[in-house]
Parts: sequence; C-alpha cells; structure tokens
Amino acid sequence: MAPEGRAAYSPDQSDRPLLNVDVQAVLNALTDEFMSTSVVKVRAGIASTDRNTAALAACLELERRGLAEHTGSLSRSSLRWRRASYRPERTSLPVNVRCDHVHLRSRNAVAAAHFYIDLFGAREIRREGSPVVSRVTIDLGGLTVFIEQTAEGTAPAPAQPHLGTEHIGFGVEDIEQAYAHVQRHSIEIISGINDVNPSLRTVFIKGPDGAIIKLLQRLPHP
Repeated sequence: MAPEGRAAYSPDQSDRPLLNVDVQAVLNALTDEFMSTSVVKVRAGIASTDRNTAALAACLELERRGLAEHTGSLSRSSLRWRRASYRPERTSLPVNVRCDHVHLRSRNAVAAAHFYIDLFGAREIRREGSPVVSRVTIDLGGLTVFIEQTAEGTAPAPAQPHLGTEHIGFGVEDIEQAYAHVQRHSIEIISGINDVNPSLRTVFIKGPDGAIIKLLQRLPHP
C-alpha cells in the first residue's frame, strides 16, 4: 500500500502514479468552464480548514500532469481552473454525426411536454399513441426532444450525483430575467444565480421526472 498522501503506482500504466482520492475528486469536479478554486473545492466535496489549500494543491498537480489549466495569477484571487483543453488531431472519420434528438422518459409525457412548452416556449410537433399517448415530440430551441410515456413501476431518476447525464443546459439572453421567470412559475430552484466566472452566470432548476436543468448566460470575455 502506498504511504498516506502519496499516489499508488500501477505497473501497467508505464509506472505513472494513479490519482489519489482528493486529486481525482478535483478532476471530476472540473469542467470545460473556468471556475474559482473555492468552487472547485465545494464541487469536489473537500472539507478543509486550510481555506482552499488542498483544492489548490490538487489543481496544481493536475496541471503538472496536463489534466488541468488555469487563468489568472497564482498569487491573486482571480485564479480559475478548468479541465485541460482536448484538441484531437483532425482525422478522416468513417461516419459523420449530427445531433438528431434527445430522448426523455416520463410518468406523464403530456404534462412533461407542457413544462417545456409553458416555461421555455417549446413547440409540440406531434403525439403518438391513441387513446393513450405513448410519446410527445417537441421542438425545444431547435432541439428535437422525444418524451416517452413510461409504464407504471418504472424506477425514478437516481439522486444526484450519479453517472450518465448530469444536466440539460439552456442558454439565455439575461440570467436575471430567466431567474425571475422561473420564480413566477413556482419552479423548484436548486441554486440561485451563480457567477461561475466573469464570462458565465448560471441557475439550476428541477425539471419533470428528476431532470436537472441549467440556465446559463455567456458574457463577452472581459
């Protein structure tokens, strides 16, 4: 067993150290958007009395390994982190893909469709099944969404955090206006307006059937 605080080694990884628990948690917390060290710490579930020391050390280690990158000065509060940009070489692929649709499941497909129609101005395209509706298809901001009616006894969405889809992100023009809009509709708000960085503001709300929805406003870089 590796000494406490040291990463274990794996002989089948070309003797490169595996990530220890805290560093792996920080890596999992990072996204492609820059965020402050304090936000990284909270997302990683790190409890530390040394302010952001543990999270900062983990971010620096990830940057050393080429897994994270920062903006701002290491000696100033402007320091922010994200996963290192992945830029694969352009290759000729055997198949070209495009986004065709998103498929959701619901205990009440019609009610779920109206959530997106009433709150976000989605447009119903068609309904399938008669007399019982089996699927409602909507156009949500240019994205085709299938909402399937599920059978009784279908398991509910797992509690966060879980593997798979984390959330659905919708871009908005004005996050303050969007926040007031969901408040007027008595939608369950998971988090209020969060200034992730100077170019990104977000709000998280709960959608039908356990779906997590992120409203985000992207601002010009300062």
